[in-house]
Amino acid sequence: MAITMNRPRRVLLALALSFVVAGMLSPIVPSMAGKPYSVIDVVHSLLIGALCYTWCRADGLERGVLPPGRSALLAGLFPPLGVPLYFFRTRPIARAFVATLGAIGFLVVCTVLSGLCAIATAALFGKPLPE
Repeated sequence: MAITMNRPRRVLLALALSFVVAGMLSPIVPSMAGKPYSVIDVVHSLLIGALCYTWCRADGLERGVLPPGRSALLAGLFPPLGVPLYFFRTRPIARAFVATLGAIGFLVVCTVLSGLCAIATAALFGKPLPE
């Protein structure tokens, strides 16, 4: 039996996998000169924005609604503000609150997963964790 997944869920899976890959690479790739972040962090932040925008567009198409205004664009440029705004503009208020809590939970899980991958990679290669 084949497992099927709609497009918004595939985008969320790609987002979760991006956290795994970023976590695995963070102990390996050194920080930029004089900066507390690495090139992996910069690329990952751009990827997060692109995937949040893609998810909003895919979710709207899946549900048959067009995001009002520039909600999807704001979700891509500044996800902590844009994704909840997208929810509140495309759903009833109660469902928007639940969706926002779900998005916060998803972010927490992805962040923990990234940290665990960073710890495992650092232990495997004998490198210190990035600060």
